Amino acid sequence: MADALATTGSSLPPAFDPAPTVTIVLSTYNERDPLIKPAAPDLSLLATSKAEYVAIAGFRASAVWQAGFVLLCVVTGGVLWIMTTWWPQIYTYLARVRVRSLGVADIVLVRDSHGLMHECAVVHSEGGMVRTFEWKHQRYLYIQQSGSFERVPAMLLDSLESVTRSLQTGLASSVVADRTAFYGPNTMELKTPSLIRLLVEKVVHPFYLFQLISVALWLEEAYTTYALAILAMSISSIAYEVHSQVTNASQMQALVACAIQVQVKRDGGVQSVPASALVLGDFVLVQEQVVAADMVIVVGECMADESSLTGEAIPVSKQPSHDDPTKSVLECHKSSVLCAGSTVVRVKGDSVWAVVTRVGFSTTKGDLLRQILYPDDVPFQMVTDSYRYLLALSIVAGLTSLQRIYDAIQAHSTLGDLVISVFDLISTTIPAALPMILTVGVGFSLTRLQQARLCCIDAQKINVAGHINCFCFDKTGTLTSDHLDFEGVDMCDGSPLTTKPTSRDVEYALASCHGLSVDDQGVVAGYSLERDMFAATEYTLSATTNEVQSPNGGHVSLRYDRRYPFDAALQRSSVVVQASNEPHFRRIYVKGSPEAIADICTGIPSDFYARVHRYASEGLYCVALAMKKMDGYEPATSRATVESDVTFLGFLLFLNPIKAASRGVIETLERANIDVRIITGDNALTAMHVARELNMHLTTSMLYLDVSPSDGSIMYQLYPVRVDPTDDQLISLAQTSTTWLALGDLDTLLDLDFDLTITGAALDVVIASSLPPLLVSRLVQKAKIFARTKPHTKTWIVGRLMDAGLFVGMTGDGTNDCGALKAAHVGLALSDAEASIVAPFTSRGKAIEDVVALLREGRCALTTSLLSFKFMVMYPIIETAMVAYLNHMQASFSNNQYLFGDMFVVLGMSVLMLQTPPAANLTKARPPTSLFVRSCPLSTMQASSRRAAWSCVHVVAYDCLERCEPVGGVCAVFFGNAGGGAAPAVVLCPARRCRRPRALLPVSSQ
Repeated sequence: MADALATTGSSLPPAFDPAPTVTIVLSTYNERDPLIKPAAPDLSLLATSKAEYVAIAGFRASAVWQAGFVLLCVVTGGVLWIMTTWWPQIYTYLARVRVRSLGVADIVLVRDSHGLMHECAVVHSEGGMVRTFEWKHQRYLYIQQSGSFERVPAMLLDSLESVTRSLQTGLASSVVADRTAFYGPNTMELKTPSLIRLLVEKVVHPFYLFQLISVALWLEEAYTTYALAILAMSISSIAYEVHSQVTNASQMQALVACAIQVQVKRDGGVQSVPASALVLGDFVLVQEQVVAADMVIVVGECMADESSLTGEAIPVSKQPSHDDPTKSVLECHKSSVLCAGSTVVRVKGDSVWAVVTRVGFSTTKGDLLRQILYPDDVPFQMVTDSYRYLLALSIVAGLTSLQRIYDAIQAHSTLGDLVISVFDLISTTIPAALPMILTVGVGFSLTRLQQARLCCIDAQKINVAGHINCFCFDKTGTLTSDHLDFEGVDMCDGSPLTTKPTSRDVEYALASCHGLSVDDQGVVAGYSLERDMFAATEYTLSATTNEVQSPNGGHVSLRYDRRYPFDAALQRSSVVVQASNEPHFRRIYVKGSPEAIADICTGIPSDFYARVHRYASEGLYCVALAMKKMDGYEPATSRATVESDVTFLGFLLFLNPIKAASRGVIETLERANIDVRIITGDNALTAMHVARELNMHLTTSMLYLDVSPSDGSIMYQLYPVRVDPTDDQLISLAQTSTTWLALGDLDTLLDLDFDLTITGAALDVVIASSLPPLLVSRLVQKAKIFARTKPHTKTWIVGRLMDAGLFVGMTGDGTNDCGALKAAHVGLALSDAEASIVAPFTSRGKAIEDVVALLREGRCALTTSLLSFKFMVMYPIIETAMVAYLNHMQASFSNNQYLFGDMFVVLGMSVLMLQTPPAANLTKARPPTSLFVRSCPLSTMQASSRRAAWSCVHVVAYDCLERCEPVGGVCAVFFGNAGGGAAPAVVLCPARRCRRPRALLPVSSQ
């Protein structure tokens, strides 16, 4: 039955339906499913999204089948019940009745992309006519026409125009009640399992269950001390894991809690309600507090701090949308959207009203939280290999058990003694303490990382960091500082670069064309680029009036009529201002990328693009500036009309200085043979300049791929990264290769011995093309610099590098790197904001040097885990051989001898091995990626073979010396076993390549 859920499409039996592929659409729900009452107008528009499950099957509850399941659990002695905790679908198949139609199902069994099964209860409402279930904090609604469940996120699809018409009265109470009943409250509650359930889940885990069975066996054999010691350690480990899980759940719940009161307009009046009572379409009076849901501003302006979501510490201005009023509110520009979890730091004017567009887990913060709760599964080879090793140990246990059975028959032992001794051999061969040892090792590494101000929310990723052989860096805020220094204005008229322009229009543009704001204390808030630009004019920004004032008591003020925020698609922003000395017309100032400004100018200098190219190659951030005057400006004038036929004024030049530690970090990584790549949203030439300043290992010239602005095809040029002044041929190449060439055969181009720089636009063309996947993979692997990339493109790049077999690390400042940080094998956020919870590691000091510290610790932890695993595998083999030998003598170790061996030899030596700190330097040598590389099994087999040979010699000696005293033989075997068990730890401990050499005795770390 389980296999039936492993397929999708036509191969599924009738009761198993593939996930429907649905995009967000506008649809009248009453027309799609008449079962919804027409009296519920709030359900007339539904947003549907693609289901997150792979397959689904329907079931009904049955008391008869439930009783049969209970009977089977009793008959099997509880084994069946334990199996259902490992594979929950067993319970569904045995205790439920399968149905062919999902429309009559009380329970559904869904299969996720990882192959795991989940049982969900179907809720019937409206007299059983509306059927829904919740999974992964998303609601699924049964659609009769398609006969399937579709995901219905809590999103408002109304148009901006229809929303605005309802502002005067707000929602009716009946509509609020209906929407609350359908979508649920505006909360993000994380259901934490009860303490009893958590304890049961831990106890029935295969490893802990094996430990409990072993303890019961040892108690039966009167090995009381050791059994109680193992039991105490198991209980402590379970208690620690349960406590950590409960604590993490509490912290996560505290992170998403929003227990505030908000003012909403309902039934024609303003009411105060808790944030959890908000529904889609509610009109909220925006106040200076945390935003409780995703909203779109319809009246007024405010400043919002979105650092908890984006990592960007600069407050951003929010104002009503000027988009097409017939568009859905979900399509409004982000400058009009207040995201749940952000904080309104200032409200401008008397009142600001916003309409709720998303609630609960459908909000921006909810999506972020769901990414954390349900991450993509990144397979780790070591885990798979460890189970293979345990399988091999099970085979060894089986062989020794056969030997024990033979010896027992020869000695005429009783059946009870035989069974106990066989189970004793199995418990000895399979190391019960292995999971605890590996957990303790990771715990030591976690402690060292915390001492270095590196926070970790996924301890298992520490070992993964030891595999990293490719590291991707964001540029701005990561390799370079998070601010831009204003270098001056180039007016392109032959005058030198200046920070004090003589042109009045340039001065007005610098003073007004920005999104800055000022608080009551006179502190200017906004992006550093605009702050430095504004500061150069010495103008002042009023906190009470919507204008800027000229310096030194000047009589010129610029009053804002309209601000158009920066639009990523347009690549520009603009303002409409009125100068106090020119009241009869408006001035429009526009700034943006040179390419975007050139498209709307009436004319540009002949050397426009040459200057842009030169500034970018020098590492300067170049912003173009333009203006025009309008006599007949009206507030209803479209943005496209405002930003057209402008006059070019000049270039604003900014420098983004490289962090002092960046060069050393890059050099350290490349010396360690770690592939370094830059993924940035900045200009490609600027990124290449940064790479050159960082001394990255690049070819002398790079192939630069971009998209032709005329026809959208991919063009390329050979760009000189480093030019040797003594190489005449290279100088000639650099001079003749600055023109763009049409891309012909990409396969041939990739065969050239040049590194590659590619823009996000070119990558979008590649993604949309029908190029073979292997060719796309080669393109991504050859690229060293990815420029002008959007957040989703960064995630795609990281994913393709991982698909190519690389272990990828990613670091960024958290502004637009969340997707890539989450997708990479190891993500390091240089941020102390809440966005850092997306990445498994966070540098509280925001220091790029922490990349090296993380990789050093990762290699140390992985090496330690590998050596501990080898030791924990070798010692049971040695001990099993000794026990088998003693069984051959019809003798056994005493309780205290077992205790000494396992407590002092195994645990003691293991803990000393685990305390070894990381190596001081990052070298080319990396830990193996698998436990089955030649050195690992060979060394294990070599040590085990030596012990087996030693055992054979003693068996022969015992057979020859029949007068040997059993007690003396046991003592001899015990001391030999202790020495033979400690020897591997002494041999394995010094690992100089990834761990710092030290003695076995613990010393304080330097």
